[in-house]
Amino acid sequence: MGPNIPLYSKIENDLKNKIFSGKFKQGDLLPSEKALMDMYKVSRLTARAAVNRLATERLVVKIQGKGTFVASPQISYKMGSLYSMGEKILMKHYEIKTKVLALKKIIPDKPIKSFLEILDNEKVIYLERIRYANETPFALIKSYLPYHYVPNLELLNLTDKSLYQTIEDFYHLQLHEAEEMIEAIKADTITANLLKVKPGTPLLLNNRLTRLIDGNAIEYEIVQYRSDIYKYHNKLIGRGNPSF
Repeated sequence: MGPNIPLYSKIENDLKNKIFSGKFKQGDLLPSEKALMDMYKVSRLTARAAVNRLATERLVVKIQGKGTFVASPQISYKMGSLYSMGEKILMKHYEIKTKVLALKKIIPDKPIKSFLEILDNEKVIYLERIRYANETPFALIKSYLPYHYVPNLELLNLTDKSLYQTIEDFYHLQLHEAEEMIEAIKADTITANLLKVKPGTPLLLNNRLTRLIDGNAIEYEIVQYRSDIYKYHNKLIGRGNPSF
């Protein structure tokens, strides 16, 4: 996480880690504001802001005269078992398999370094896979992960294993959120050969940045989907306050 992250966010993320890891269990009394001030060497306002953010997320409950208690020991889903909605739909009709094409330690180019927020001399794990539906390739997946988070990942067998599940179970890292951008592209010659389509065939390009609970980037993923097999599925609820 960068140096410009507010102190209250750092405290909030540290307390979240303690809640999600089970160090603070449901019903446990959270340290008082004075205790948090001493623990993190911050002002009362900073400590209070961190706790208020946890309360807003319904991870803790404030009870007047008694203190602040842990409300929930876990988030509503584990990213380790998360697939895109489109892939979940495919799973209902096809047998999904994954083949690893590359798994190695590399020095990434500048755009990848920028996305992962790492230094120029830092290395990453590069993982390239093809995902199949009933023996038909439908997705080419390229993942980049900071090496210091997943040392020796290149030595593991990830064939038909969930990368996210491996990150959570083997490296004990708490995945928290991901941001995606999807656009239409045309298949180049190399990708077309791997996905068994003609060059120029329309594909869906999905760029995803996944972060840990502390806000640090853990993976930048580039996925190219065959649009004749994979369909993007999204569910939107509520209109909010639109201006149009």
